[in-house]
Amino acid sequence: MTTYRNIHGRAIQSLATDPTESVAEGQIWYNTSSETFKSIVGLKAWSSGANIATTREKMAGSGTNTAGIIFGGNTAPPPSTGHTAVTEEYNGSGWVSGGALNTPRARLGAAGTQTATLAFGGGPPNNGSSATEEYNGSAWTTQPNSMGVARYTTGTGTQTAGLAYGGYSASTPPAASATEEYDGTSWTAGGALNTARNYLAGFGTQTAAIGATGGPAGKNDVEEYNGSSWTAETAVSNAREIAMGSGSTSSDGIIYGGRNDPGSVSLNKTELYDGTSWTAQPTMATARFGSGANQGSGTASAAFAAGGNINPPDTRVSVTEEFNSSTNTITAGAWAAGGSINSARRGSCAGGIQTAAYYAGGIETAASAKTETYDGSSWSEVNNMGTARYGIDTNIGTLTAGLTAGGKGGGTVYGNTEEWDGTNWSEQTDLSTSRRYLGGFGLQTAGVVCGGRTAPGPQTNATEEYNGSSWTTGGNMGTTREYASACGIETAGLTMAGNPTPITNVEHYNGTAWSEQSAATPSQLTSFGISGTQTNALIFGGETPSNTAASFLYDGTTFSTSPSLGTARSSVGSPGPSGTSTSAICIAGYTSTNVANTEEFTGETSAANIEDFTTS
Repeated sequence: MTTYRNIHGRAIQSLATDPTESVAEGQIWYNTSSETFKSIVGLKAWSSGANIATTREKMAGSGTNTAGIIFGGNTAPPPSTGHTAVTEEYNGSGWVSGGALNTPRARLGAAGTQTATLAFGGGPPNNGSSATEEYNGSAWTTQPNSMGVARYTTGTGTQTAGLAYGGYSASTPPAASATEEYDGTSWTAGGALNTARNYLAGFGTQTAAIGATGGPAGKNDVEEYNGSSWTAETAVSNAREIAMGSGSTSSDGIIYGGRNDPGSVSLNKTELYDGTSWTAQPTMATARFGSGANQGSGTASAAFAAGGNINPPDTRVSVTEEFNSSTNTITAGAWAAGGSINSARRGSCAGGIQTAAYYAGGIETAASAKTETYDGSSWSEVNNMGTARYGIDTNIGTLTAGLTAGGKGGGTVYGNTEEWDGTNWSEQTDLSTSRRYLGGFGLQTAGVVCGGRTAPGPQTNATEEYNGSSWTTGGNMGTTREYASACGIETAGLTMAGNPTPITNVEHYNGTAWSEQSAATPSQLTSFGISGTQTNALIFGGETPSNTAASFLYDGTTFSTSPSLGTARSSVGSPGPSGTSTSAICIAGYTSTNVANTEEFTGETSAANIEDFTTS
């Protein structure tokens, strides 16, 4: 008799708690607390990712959902098609800017990986382009043109062994059957498709590729390429065109999204091909077509869809979704509603963490001295500050050891400094330079303020450091600015953007001097929230110059997109030194009026998909 021990070489374990370490899929244990048998089970699902920075459709893409790339596309509907050359790279958390295509275009094909990508075809003009470019992870270089495959084409393979098939050109309206092979240097003709079409979904390699669905009119045809000729295979269940594809071989790939015809209705359906038949998979949350997807080098278990078009009503979107097939349940990072403060206001100071924060001062109809504390679910009004003021955008200290300085109230610009002990505020030594709209970071006994506007003078680049009793002069910022938030600690601080417009530069502080960084904020921001450290910060909200809900991650070198706030706003509270990029809080602020709502950010998490064995 075959037993579990015979198969796996050991008996079923008895455990009081489920294991936290990764164990092999299919392994079984008995949980003595719940008195159930359990196992880690494989799971397939789409999950939300960070939005792309440039909203568009009909771009091309390569790579996987942890190392992906998209490029080109249309940013606006006809007749203003808005062809773009923008490239964005995905790291599994957010999108960062890459080198721009030499030829702006949409409806192009692709093959390869994030650091070795091949782009070809596309348009304008209406009859398509034969332009070919290669990407090395930072820049695109022009290569020999293809032989004729133009717009609406599809690609698979790698940068040095690419395959282009189908499409549309002036000589073959409305669809082409041509196939071309790329060897890293030049294009040669391959075997023609049996069914001429455009906008296929493809995956596989140059010698083992799948071409599925396509237009015009939306098809369910499937063909397989063996390196010389195409053979008809099992049709997909859902006819469509402008769908996306991902798969490393011709016997393990998925197609997803697209639109049907007539009606041009967007689809969210996913189908998996095993080399013989198609089976339905979990659907995308957002039905769409024309997304950037990982043709060629993606896999059936690590796909992505970025941007695209929802039709009706012909709306371009920036959403990203990831498809994963694993034993882990992935919960995407997101903002969620928290408790509202009792008095709506903006321009206040804050400190602490997501579950233990303070928020003080700001402006209601006039300068406020109110202080509120947060326990992770609700706010409580506590003792007031000694001086009512606003424009104190400092993020210093903890719930029981806070610090603020400067600000404005009643026509006066202050240098006043106050310490918070969790119950009361106490007046301390004033700043050397009175100022408002300043940034601040650090701890109560090692705090820093920087920039702002003096009275009645202009913006300043001055920095001051606090040791728990007095202020001393620190190194001046390289750029004079106000309305620039800051985070970090005294010896590793961070500030960026601000006024006067446009400022996008980033500076780091080492406890003595500021240094200019090569990174630039994705857009000119003022009055934004920030949480985390010098090399791992989350930036959210602010004015650009209108209020924005956008969020970005900064890793000390580059910016990437992050899930957006639920409410676009500026002049928010954001505990900086103790908050993190994966556990942040956005407090109150300004839309067209002061608001009271709080939002909490939780970064992406992954946990083993543990299921009980039950009988029925």
